[in-house]
Amino acid sequence: MKITIVGTGNSACAQAAKLVERQHTVSLLKTSHSVHEENFDALCEQKGIYYKNSYNNEDEFHFAPLELVTRDVEQALHGADVVLVLTQSLQHENIANLLSPYIQPNMMIWLIPGNMGSVYFQQLHNEPLRLLESESTPYDARIGRPGHVDILFKNVRNAVAFLHKADEKFLPDIDSLFGTHKYLRSNIIESAMHNPNMIVHTVGSIMSASRIEQMNGEFWMYRESFSPSVWNLIKDLDTEKNQVIEAYGGKPMAYVEACRWRNEEDLQKDPYAVFKEYALHGGPKGPKNLQTRFIYEDVPMGLCLLESLAEKAGIKTPIASSLVSIASALLQTDFRQKGRTLSALHMQNLTQTQIKNYIS
Repeated sequence: MKITIVGTGNSACAQAAKLVERQHTVSLLKTSHSVHEENFDALCEQKGIYYKNSYNNEDEFHFAPLELVTRDVEQALHGADVVLVLTQSLQHENIANLLSPYIQPNMMIWLIPGNMGSVYFQQLHNEPLRLLESESTPYDARIGRPGHVDILFKNVRNAVAFLHKADEKFLPDIDSLFGTHKYLRSNIIESAMHNPNMIVHTVGSIMSASRIEQMNGEFWMYRESFSPSVWNLIKDLDTEKNQVIEAYGGKPMAYVEACRWRNEEDLQKDPYAVFKEYALHGGPKGPKNLQTRFIYEDVPMGLCLLESLAEKAGIKTPIASSLVSIASALLQTDFRQKGRTLSALHMQNLTQTQIKNYIS
């Protein structure tokens, strides 16, 4: 298939390299001038990505040639079968407005993470678009130096949610890209709430704030943050999350069970053991400071969305709401004002039933 990836960061480069490895034709589109500029320049010069499969204990880099690396939206989207949006979810509304004039009815627009961002795309078009979301990328990675990405971890299972139920027939096409997307979420709210970053990134970084600031970059959140008492906090946040999932017609699942489902072949293995194994061998180092997407993205795009959906359904969220307030105080930023809420999605006037119908 012909794939256009929106983004040139860690995730975009990793997924692009693996798609090329599976014989797909891939182009990269950069839409900002704020981050990864040196990497973008290197990709343009090389006309591809050097990548290393560290999750397979490989030491040597391979080269994945790219069809195009550009800032030209029209050129990048021309002829694409799938447009894979791998920017920070903070940018979904801007990306939707930027891409909208060049989206064709037969294109599949896939957002990872989704956080209900597909709604922005659909609202710009009268006819139904082929829109889908996932909560997690197939591969975790880090750019070591410009033009080189180290692929650290692979999910063994991934799920997607289509905005329109009629499009679920395209699941085999989506699975053909990475070979792990054989599963469906009930709807995009279930997918958004199962985003693992909303749980572990927020709790792990907020509860470790002082240590993060004191360690001068020598901090490993996945290895250090999750003590027994912090797991109690995660369990309570999980309860709120699953109440929201059920209220909108989805299937609840605890964070650790979802982690095992994504990361481990053996579903009989203890889920906490799976998490600890990921923490030791797959979980990346960091964050280096509190100016991290673990807070400035995952709080407004995750926890604020949870809080807003819960309020519409009459569900109380003392843990999520407290975390949003604490994060706002830590960074002196009103995350609720800039968060992904039903109001931000232009859905504030819909009833709970109307929202359930919209995502079905």
